[in-house]
Amino acid sequence: MSSLFPRAVAIHQDDFYKSDSQVPTDVDTGFQDWDCPLAFDMNKMVQTIQSTRKQLEDLPGCGKSVEVHSSFASQWANPQKDVNSKLPPKALDSLRNTVLHRLNVESTEEIPFSLILVDGILLFYDEANNESPGAECDTGLFIYAQYETLKQRREARSAYVTKDGIWEDPPGYFDSIVWPNFVKYHSNLIAAHPEITDRKVTSAGGQKSAHEANVAICSSDMPFKDTLEVCVESILGEWNRRQQIQAQR
Repeated sequence: MSSLFPRAVAIHQDDFYKSDSQVPTDVDTGFQDWDCPLAFDMNKMVQTIQSTRKQLEDLPGCGKSVEVHSSFASQWANPQKDVNSKLPPKALDSLRNTVLHRLNVESTEEIPFSLILVDGILLFYDEANNESPGAECDTGLFIYAQYETLKQRREARSAYVTKDGIWEDPPGYFDSIVWPNFVKYHSNLIAAHPEITDRKVTSAGGQKSAHEANVAICSSDMPFKDTLEVCVESILGEWNRRQQIQAQR
């Protein structure tokens, strides 16, 4: 993303976990529940998104990429060194050319906006809650995986570094906490897109709220290139929507 949109700032929900002693305990299992909204300081995360947006808006002309990188050194969307290996150079160049063409600019430095990229497991858990991170997002991308894939990935992890120490999932944690919470806190998205939890479903159904309608849905089984294209299209689509609204004023 930073190769396509150099003025991108990243905010990670994992940075807003509460201290270990504040993470709630599930009453049925006795396990600490690291996969529920109360495990995060959501208010602080929302405030961080809001303040970051304000700082970016205050940079002249949305700020040159070097200004964004220096102002948000710890939040700059700095990819892993091997991330580009997931996408052939020609494919990345083609997508970059698409971005430039759609925005009618000659280089990525001329892109007329900055981006705040927000990632996390519980961004869209309750679109009715104005203090949820998802309510701060103009557009979204929900990447899901099926039960078997999620379980395999989760149980392959040995441990997590927390604010106060190390957390290891106890036996049965995925089926007792992780998967039930995934279904519970994404019930609205799942109702509109049953393929998220049902492999047999191939098309989305149900009614979407205004917020859900602006969230693209992708399977993690999709090729990396296709997922990136959906993400870019979501960004460009939101920019076009804003431009149309402005033109009508």
